Amino acid sequence: MRKQLTIYLLLINFLICLSAVEPVSVSTFFTEKDLARLNNQEIITRMMVKGDHVNENTDLSIPVPSTKYANEDFSVYEVISDEKAFIPYALNEQSKLKFYQTITSYSQLSNVKYWHRVDDRTKVYLEECYTVESNRNNKKIADPQYTKIEPKVTSYIIQQDNKFGKLKYRSEVFNEGNNFIIVNTCTQPIAKFVIRICNKEEFKNITYFIYDEEKQGFYYYTVMLMRIRMEAILKRLYPGTFSNRLRGATVHMAGLLGLDWSDKVNPWDYKKLDQGYYRNF
Repeated sequence: MRKQLTIYLLLINFLICLSAVEPVSVSTFFTEKDLARLNNQEIITRMMVKGDHVNENTDLSIPVPSTKYANEDFSVYEVISDEKAFIPYALNEQSKLKFYQTITSYSQLSNVKYWHRVDDRTKVYLEECYTVESNRNNKKIADPQYTKIEPKVTSYIIQQDNKFGKLKYRSEVFNEGNNFIIVNTCTQPIAKFVIRICNKEEFKNITYFIYDEEKQGFYYYTVMLMRIRMEAILKRLYPGTFSNRLRGATVHMAGLLGLDWSDKVNPWDYKKLDQGYYRNF
């Protein structure tokens, strides 16, 4: 029995590793139900803080697919919010390079707004973003300029965040055919009022643009993940704070690609949210 169990566990581990090296596709991230909603121009948002202490989770857990670009056990993260959308974009040789230049032009991520629930209006949460020379050198430099699309490029960027202050990220941009992947990982610990929230490499945003030739656009999956190293902080966290920031980033990205989604910046009807309307459990 023990030998059979060992073989079974090894097989499961092999299948997980195999799935992580396969090319990404629409089916990696989207169910048929998701696709029906996205084709109806919906944006699907989920959010969770482990323990659901403030009773605002849409999900008690959010499985995040592992891929060869981001392959780790995401279930350990205490805060997860993800979002799915469809972004119309006609891709040809010229527009593909333009798209690539857009997602690697980090200064364009300045002045990102989100919906602030308490103030009942939009506010800027990403005040400034710029490229720096390296992880060790904070000298501000111009955005990278590319004349061709590379399989992988790595940049270091600094973002001025309205809640967490000045944060440095390692930004890795991958290309796989007509698909693009962005993995932004915070390279420093995050603290608030001298209280450490998470360690370095424990706050990240991962985004997949999966192109559909027939529909002429990108199926878009983005996820924000954060470890929380203090129980007292975890019990006071509202998942909506993170989901609203993620929606603001989605709306901002759509704007960079020529779409006005400003009327979608608030992901929630708060009366329905308080009544548990969005719960998937």
